[in-house]
Amino acid sequence: MSACISDIMDDSAVAFSELGLLLPHMKLKGPNRVFSNVHAGGLGWAMPAALGAQLADRDRLVIACVGDGSYMFANPVACHQIAEALGLPILTIIKNNAMWNAVRRSVVKGYPDGAAVRQNRIPLTSLEPLPDFTQVARASRAHAERIERGADLPDALRRAVEVIRTERRQVLLDLSVAASDDH
Repeated sequence: MSACISDIMDDSAVAFSELGLLLPHMKLKGPNRVFSNVHAGGLGWAMPAALGAQLADRDRLVIACVGDGSYMFANPVACHQIAEALGLPILTIIKNNAMWNAVRRSVVKGYPDGAAVRQNRIPLTSLEPLPDFTQVARASRAHAERIERGADLPDALRRAVEVIRTERRQVLLDLSVAASDDH
């Protein structure tokens, strides 16, 4: 995912990452291209930060790469409404594993032999039933797609950039990913 995103980033593009982008897999075209928050807090900051960056430079490709939980913390209805109202065509990419994976990962790493790990599902980590994030974005006339296979991501990203550049509309890509203990 990170490599695919860096492939669409031109010389001025910027990305805001909440547990989403892996810098070793990116070929960035200069400084100040990716901004990340600390994992200790601040969930929900990337999408509003992307809106601010787009407001500051309306010709720049601006990307918010978030987890599904981070997306919900961003107050996406308000963010999408502002994007539409002010004509801020950001690209939001959701890494969707239908859980609070950072919480699950912390439990597994902190208490590998604990009672929570021995259960089929670690308590308080599931986001099920998961909202349809594409419908949330479409409520504000965003172009929105759900991507189930990684092989489909490059084409979806190309379509996203085309919509942003020609239609000046926001885009949401809801990318299905597996849970990982590494990132």
